[in-house]
Amino acid sequence: MGANMDRRSFTKRTGWLIAAATSGLLVGCDDGGSGLIARPGPTPTPTPTPTSAALPTETFVAEPLVLTEPFLQLPTTDSVRVVWFTEFRGRDHAVRYGSGFGQQVLATSTKLSRMYEDASSTVTGRSYAGLTQRDIWRHEAVVTGLSASAGRQRYVAISSDGNKTMRSSEGTLQPLPAAGQATRFLLTSDLQLKKMASANYERVAETLAPIDVVLFAGDLVNVPNRASEWFDNGTLNLPPFFGALQGTIRKWQPASTYTGGPLLQSGVIYPILGNHEYSGRWNPANNLNTMFNDPQPRWYAELRYDRVAATVNPSGDAAIRERWIQDNSYETISYEEIFTLPQGPEGGRYYAQRIGDTFLIAMDGNRIWRSWTANSRGKLTEATAAINDPSAWGFGDFQFHPFARGSRQYQWLQEVLASDAFRSAKYKIVLVHQSVFGLGDNATPVMAQTEATFEYTDATGAIRTMGPFAFPIDRATWNGQIQPVLDAGRMRYVKYDYPLSKDLWRNDIEPLLTAAGVQLVQVGHSHLWCRSKVGNMHYIETSNVGNSYGAYVSNLSPRRSGPPTEAQVAGLTSLRWNPDDYPREDDPHDRPMALPTLRNPQVELAGATQNVPFLTSNDITAYTVFDTGTGLLTSYAFDTRYPARDPIKFDEFKLG
Repeated sequence: MGANMDRRSFTKRTGWLIAAATSGLLVGCDDGGSGLIARPGPTPTPTPTPTSAALPTETFVAEPLVLTEPFLQLPTTDSVRVVWFTEFRGRDHAVRYGSGFGQQVLATSTKLSRMYEDASSTVTGRSYAGLTQRDIWRHEAVVTGLSASAGRQRYVAISSDGNKTMRSSEGTLQPLPAAGQATRFLLTSDLQLKKMASANYERVAETLAPIDVVLFAGDLVNVPNRASEWFDNGTLNLPPFFGALQGTIRKWQPASTYTGGPLLQSGVIYPILGNHEYSGRWNPANNLNTMFNDPQPRWYAELRYDRVAATVNPSGDAAIRERWIQDNSYETISYEEIFTLPQGPEGGRYYAQRIGDTFLIAMDGNRIWRSWTANSRGKLTEATAAINDPSAWGFGDFQFHPFARGSRQYQWLQEVLASDAFRSAKYKIVLVHQSVFGLGDNATPVMAQTEATFEYTDATGAIRTMGPFAFPIDRATWNGQIQPVLDAGRMRYVKYDYPLSKDLWRNDIEPLLTAAGVQLVQVGHSHLWCRSKVGNMHYIETSNVGNSYGAYVSNLSPRRSGPPTEAQVAGLTSLRWNPDDYPREDDPHDRPMALPTLRNPQVELAGATQNVPFLTSNDITAYTVFDTGTGLLTSYAFDTRYPARDPIKFDEFKLG
């Protein structure tokens, strides 16, 4: 089949208000000020109809234009949503459930707006010469009349492509668990097409099913607008997101050793944004990787808009303004369109949900990741060749969305922590993607606001400096001090700093969480396993799912990346970095790291010669499960080089 398909109209989902079931917490939803992205809204609840029709014999798994099996979203005390994707609009999309699958509820369909491929994509039987949009349809049905006390109900999804009708594999429906009901959570993150993910989720499904809830701490894919990363990537050992978490890898990669695990068909997934769910400036002349890696801060896009507003938006239309700013900064459109999530005051960007005995707080604490390379666009500098052209700048590891004191998210967090629903929960868990603690390379720079210092020559030729200016830089400072230097072509160097003492997570968020009685913070981002404890609050990173980027501890080599050396910037600038702001080993704030309590997989499986407080491997994958029935958080390791071996349990501790 050709890559280009007929374009069809679709209905956008609308904004909504949702009362978080069992919590009594009313959560307001708006469009985040954009007026552009349709937020997932409540489909008018259809009345289920009885049916005696036989189930179709054709299956989803046999049809490559059916991109996923169904998965569960946004349960309430008496309902749950069932979602699946196809590469055709089709008709008669429905969910069958109940005794003998004798009840049917119809689904609504919407088309995803930013699903693309390009020459780097690998979809079996297709090739793409350049940026090509794919018509991918999302189908969602709301199943009502459920109750936690009645247990799970079997269901299948049904779709017709106009020629044949097909059915999914079976899953089980579940509403929100009741208070006191034992619930099993999988803690995971950072799938990103990484090779071990299929083995990881296969072993979870084989040894620990049923998983009731999947907590996914960001970085679901690499490039969020590349459709095949979500659905049907065909390159062996690069598993697409849904294939890995639904056990359908061999549909797309027939020679794969591992199949993934059918987890989402019966377990509700609660993801959060990672930096890889943010895509950069929209320019269809570029490929998807280039656009993904090219965000600029929203505050700078707003400054640029002021200079071109009369040309690009002479009528002053608010939607045109927002579209221009979004296209010239960053967006999370695909993530928002794929998932139906609980809603916070800025949509699903961050949210809270009571899940039985557990209260979940999902935060957006993300920034762009850039390299440590000296004298080029990276964490700490800009490319010297483009030093007078801020349209080519990266602005360091700038933060996407404010989360610290004074932000809307911080105010919301305070309100959530003060709510009865939070306080009465037995277990209290926070999800955030970035490495706000830990041993990984990404644990530095710490989560300080970016500070920019500018070196330039004045009209007499003397070398001078401006700053440091903390982001966001205000209009008066940029237009009055920085822009004139750029216009005159007299900028020499830009230096970015992230002072250790100004870590916003450590200073603003961690004290708030510990004081409120949060028991666990789950992070991702550095692709390893490690954990720590501050007061009564545990930190865990259990992201050695598909691969690893290393762990860095005292007395073991290698060391973490660090700022440019004197030799690297000699002759270019007199500016220097404070090396104390970028610790080369251990947790940046010297939080104590815990050794695994049961076994040490880095020694037993990865060849380490001494016990270490981490697992980091490109052969050994780790996963962690929390069981509210016992209060135990248990971690397992599996050596993917030996498919016949069993996972080992290597760490266990109790919450509460």
